[in-house]
Amino acid sequence: MLMKNKLKHSLLEILGSPEFDLRIRNAGKFRFPTNYLFHLHSHREFEMNFVKSGSCVMEIGGILTSLREGDCVLVSPGVPHYFMVGIQKGCSIVQLEYQLSLPEKISDSFQFLRGQRESLQISQCGSVGGIMEEICRCFREEKPEMYMQPQLEFGFAQLFTAMAYILEKDKRNSTDKNFSKQSQLLQHINRNYDSKLNIEELAVQFGLSSRSVRKYFEESLGMSCTEYITMLRMEKSKEMLWNTDRSITDIAMTMGYSSSQYFSNVFRDYTGMTPGKFRGSWRGVIAEERIYE
Repeated sequence: MLMKNKLKHSLLEILGSPEFDLRIRNAGKFRFPTNYLFHLHSHREFEMNFVKSGSCVMEIGGILTSLREGDCVLVSPGVPHYFMVGIQKGCSIVQLEYQLSLPEKISDSFQFLRGQRESLQISQCGSVGGIMEEICRCFREEKPEMYMQPQLEFGFAQLFTAMAYILEKDKRNSTDKNFSKQSQLLQHINRNYDSKLNIEELAVQFGLSSRSVRKYFEESLGMSCTEYITMLRMEKSKEMLWNTDRSITDIAMTMGYSSSQYFSNVFRDYTGMTPGKFRGSWRGVIAEERIYE
């Protein structure tokens, strides 16, 4: 009860502070087609994305990460990022973009609101997605600001509390040695997908059995470790083919492939077309996001 009251008191202190301010630039549900790319960008606002259906890949601060249905990511202001949807199916997300001013002193439970990390990823958090959807509905209602602003702030109070709970739970779970090692392994792959990676060597490096590594990827990401690495490489290759004039050979070498022919074969198996055809088909084409209710 004491901890519950402390959390409640901390949140009310934030909301009641004259320094607290919340400004929403955009809030809505968006549906993106397959092979969609939203180019590299950054902005002054926080950007929070919840994957409602499908899957996507985001590069945040130079690090690629995969998001699937039920996952959420919070990108801090000023951090460069882009968004890609794969070849197999489209993706629907709930998105909030907002600016936040906070009092100088806030409790440890809500320090994540300061955006000191480039991004925060939360897996399988349907409760967070539900709250985000309610905020989006409120934002799009035609109400006088004197009624809408308090309602939005209360909605964000719910969101912040839900996130604080999940982050604290994940922190407790991370004390499990095996979980921590698997998480570190995934982070290593996200940062080094363009290097030569071997499952057996990775398992030894992180003190895990190769069987536990395979099980972790199948259960947590729905694909094998090899498929995950290939997906990251192919999605990054698509972005480079679209946004740069680098040669296919150069891109192949950058992605860790020993030959451009092998790279082209893998790319064709993944996308259904050669790198050259993909570049010719997509240059100058911009897919539009569609808001839906």
